[in-house]
Amino acid sequence: MLTTTSRPTRDYERHAAASDRGAWSVERDIDWHAIQAPLALRTPDVLDALRSAVLIESFHPINLARLMRATWDDVDAGVAFSLEAYEGFKHFHSLRRYLEVIGHEPAVTDAELVEARRAGADLSIEPDELIERLVEFMLSEHLAAYFFRRLAARAQEPQLTKLLDLIAADEVRHAQSASDLIAKRIRADGSIVPRVLRAAAGFHHYGEEVVGVVPVAMHGDDIAIRTFAQRIERLCGTRLVDWLKEDL
Repeated sequence: MLTTTSRPTRDYERHAAASDRGAWSVERDIDWHAIQAPLALRTPDVLDALRSAVLIESFHPINLARLMRATWDDVDAGVAFSLEAYEGFKHFHSLRRYLEVIGHEPAVTDAELVEARRAGADLSIEPDELIERLVEFMLSEHLAAYFFRRLAARAQEPQLTKLLDLIAADEVRHAQSASDLIAKRIRADGSIVPRVLRAAAGFHHYGEEVVGVVPVAMHGDDIAIRTFAQRIERLCGTRLVDWLKEDL
């Protein structure tokens, strides 16, 4: 008689399962022939924000390569970043393609993408700054989800709305994957909690390496900022605002 032995689910299995559940196709889920360019062009500010997003997503492999080199000894991290690299490519590919289909100017060029990557290509993450970089990545993805959701609500062209909603859902998973990697390290060494809090308090989006000022959320987006703080509280067991008061 065969028996089965239960075993704990590994973090990387949960990451892969979540990616499978949320999988979508650039070719099949967006009707490229149905795009209504005149509707899209009514919201030039949305399209300009998407252009910045294309540049940031094109930089994704550079940042992820640094993170992967810094976490080569963590199987869970390798899977999480591999999945995010592919999904980030889909974001870059679909957004750039959309802007090309509607004729948005100035067009994104390969030369521009290469130049945006150049400065960060040789940088690496030192062992003593890994926690801070993981927090930076987690919160960048967290706020990106709200950024794409808010743009979806403002977009007037149906295919763009659908695309942005799909991308936003991916960003939620990416933020959770990074959060899981940080939680794993906190469980192993609780003394890093102050570093997580400090990194959150001094947060800068990694996309600043590419576009300077990153449109991570809409101006005055209280929900995005509140959930930012809640995510840190869940990880650290303390409110960021309370820690800031104590750290003064």
